Amino acid sequence: MKKNKYIKVLLAFCIVITSISVMSACADTSENTTSAIKIVSSPKTQYSFDSNTRTLTISIEGKMENAPWKDIEYPENIVLKKRITSIRDYAFSFDMEGNTGKRRNYYDRIKTVSIPDTVEYIGTSAFDYCKKLKKINIPDSVTSLGDMCVFNGCESLNEITIPGSIKKLPYGTFYDCKNLKKVTLKNGIQKISQEVFFNCKNLSSINIPDTVTEIDDAFSHCNSLKSIKLPKNIKTIKSQTFYSCKKMKEVTIQNNVTEIEDRAFDNCKSLKSITIPASVKKIGKMAFGYVLKYQPSGDESYIDVPIKDFTIKGYKGTAAEKYAKKNGFKFVAA
Repeated sequence: MKKNKYIKVLLAFCIVITSISVMSACADTSENTTSAIKIVSSPKTQYSFDSNTRTLTISIEGKMENAPWKDIEYPENIVLKKRITSIRDYAFSFDMEGNTGKRRNYYDRIKTVSIPDTVEYIGTSAFDYCKKLKKINIPDSVTSLGDMCVFNGCESLNEITIPGSIKKLPYGTFYDCKNLKKVTLKNGIQKISQEVFFNCKNLSSINIPDTVTEIDDAFSHCNSLKSIKLPKNIKTIKSQTFYSCKKMKEVTIQNNVTEIEDRAFDNCKSLKSITIPASVKKIGKMAFGYVLKYQPSGDESYIDVPIKDFTIKGYKGTAAEKYAKKNGFKFVAA
């Protein structure tokens, strides 16, 4: 009898202990579920996401080779911690693997990005179509950018500083950054590639350092660009470099320029005159002094027509005078 009583007491005690354990476990699970911060760790990569501030913080030792955080939805702030040395291609692009249209864009709400001074490389299309991105820093530690479109389609970005440690701005770096207003290019940059600032409609001015020796058709459709001073080490103004810069009124060409290619300043309808130095030996077709005009019939919808009273200032017997005579423009000898 006493034995049975003892067993009953023991069973009751076990039930109580089990109940407490279950309650504790449930309490712990509930706390983790409602936590605002999610932390994921591996030997070389750690990242956390604060759902309250929508901040994704990433710490990587060395190169960013993969993106285990890719399924985190709609972060607004990206903080990269020291130790990371590169930002992979398509890291925060709408298409993580480079197959356009096959992935939902979880990054189109990013507003700020903080890059540490340990990063040396920012990859191809790393921030492609981050349409809400307003603020990002590029530290002096960065020496190269990916092959193309690093900040393509960042419509809300309004200012950027490019350090001189980057020697080349590759194709379409700021392609279609429609609200980009202020660009600071530091001494050391040597090449501005094709369509780097294509359709940057609000870019009204830019200072190009004399370290730049080559500019491709980088500024076409910069409709707010009012003036440009070409660096002294440029020898060729390439075809369509400033095509359709409709508010361009003033161009300064240095004495080292030897050639102005076809349509370099075509459809710059506010440009009424230009001064050409004696160093220029060749001027291509419709290099300047022409504007596009719509025609309702014909093989082409638009044709180039001369700008009325366009004036070329230069030296007698030079390519400038020959171009003026050939195209029927007024020539004023220096």
